[in-house]
This record gives sequence, structure tokens and C-alpha cells, in this order.
Amino acid sequence: MGENGGIGKTLMNLPTWLYFGLIILAMGYITLYPLGFPIPISDQTRNVYALVDELQPGDIMFVDMGYESGTIAFMEPGMVAIFRHAMTNGAKIVIVSTGVESPMLVGRLMDKVKPESFGYVYGEDWVHLGYIAGGEPSYASMLGDINGLVTEDYQGTPTSQLPLMAELGAPTADKIDLVGIWTAGGEVVEGWIRQAAVKYDLTFFTEVNEMMVPTILPYYPINVDGIINGGIGAAEYENLSGFAGEAIKLSDMMTMGGLVVLVFLILGNIGYLMTKGGKN
Repeated sequence: MGENGGIGKTLMNLPTWLYFGLIILAMGYITLYPLGFPIPISDQTRNVYALVDELQPGDIMFVDMGYESGTIAFMEPGMVAIFRHAMTNGAKIVIVSTGVESPMLVGRLMDKVKPESFGYVYGEDWVHLGYIAGGEPSYASMLGDINGLVTEDYQGTPTSQLPLMAELGAPTADKIDLVGIWTAGGEVVEGWIRQAAVKYDLTFFTEVNEMMVPTILPYYPINVDGIINGGIGAAEYENLSGFAGEAIKLSDMMTMGGLVVLVFLILGNIGYLMTKGGKN
């Protein structure tokens, strides 16, 4: 009994460095060698996948890349997977940004998407129009006549020289087949819902961080056709689409970290029971 009590005390007082060391080792291993733990896939994510999968060659997906640097880890992986999926189907992509930092992140995003590997040509198959200020009134203007509002792309090229922009004549909303909004701002999503989904009845999905999902759920599925739930939803989408990337790694890291915590909890409780038995 005394020996059990000694072992029990050891299990109850495992050193902190061991705990954090194992966490670091586990996450490091997952970063290099993702295990692909099973991921339950929500209906909201399945709906987004179905919407993108239905895009046909030449269809136009209109995107507001509204997230900023603080949410890259959660937002970017989902965007990469969805862009690759859309490009596989031959859909064209128009990118605007309602986040001040967002235009500077498009280059990083497209380096990961690699549109040239799908045969995409800038100006013909995808465009980046940069930051557009003004909030909801600007959303209404973009959907009404984007060429009347934006005369140059992010690099300063006149939109009149971009063949894709010529396809977006007024009313622009009539030429759009799918709207995707990436943002960490609730007022941004709700503004786009009013203008794109309610006014023009456009097919609409969004990716928001996990804390914002309860704000958006009341609009689903009537006004919002699908929701990507931050990094978790991005991992689900990567799993569905086959474009495995950073989100699945992040999901695996969180799972492995949780397993390490669970092991320490079990050992601590075993130690407690052994110590209690020794006293008895």
C-alpha cells in the first residue's frame, strides 16, 4: 500500500516541464506529419461545398476578402481550399476587400492557391480590385455597377483593360453566380446579407471566426446558404474537397494537444485513487 501511495504521489505531481514538453513534441510532429484525425463535417460546411461544386466554367464568384492579419490562421486555409475548388470547376473570381489590411494579404493567398496551375490568367479569369471603403453603401454600389465605382484594380490597371470586368456590366448582381464573404466583422456580413442575399437574392456563403457563428446562424439557411466555421470549418472543407492544407494540420494539432491533456488527467486521477487507497 505504501508503494502504491508513492507511485500515486508521483503521478499526481508530474513535472510541468514534462507536460509542456510533450505538448510541444506532439504538435511539432503533427506539423511535419499530419495524421488526418477523423473530422465530423457540419451541414453548413457541406452546403458551402455543394455551392462551389455546382459552379460551371465561366461562372463568376464574387469575393469580399475582409479578414486581416490577426485572423490569417483561421481564415486563409478555408479560402485557399475554396478557391482551388472553384478553379477546378473553371469559375472566375472577382476579389474586393473591405478590410484595410486585406489587399496586402491577397498576394500571400494566391501564392498558395497557385491560379496559374489551373491555367488561370490575371484579368481574364480572376481580378483583385483592392480595398473599397464605405461600408454597406459601397456594397450596394458594387452590386449595382462595380465598373462605375471601381476604375482601377489594386495594381492601378484600368478596369477597362481587364476582360473579366467587361463581363460585369450593370446591374453587376445579375452577372454574379455566387457570393463568398470572409470577415471577422459581424456588421460586414449583415450588410452583405441585406444587399446581396435579400435585395438581389444571390446565393451567399460566408466564413467567419467561431465566435461570430451564433450571430450568423439566424440567417441560415434562408439568407445565408452556407457557413464555414473558422478554422474548424476550413478543416472540414479541406477534408471534403481533397485539398488538404493548413486547416487539417491545425485541427490535428488541437486534437493531439487535447489527447496529451487527457492522458495527464487520467494519470493524475489514477494517482489520486492510489494515494487515497494507501491512506485507507
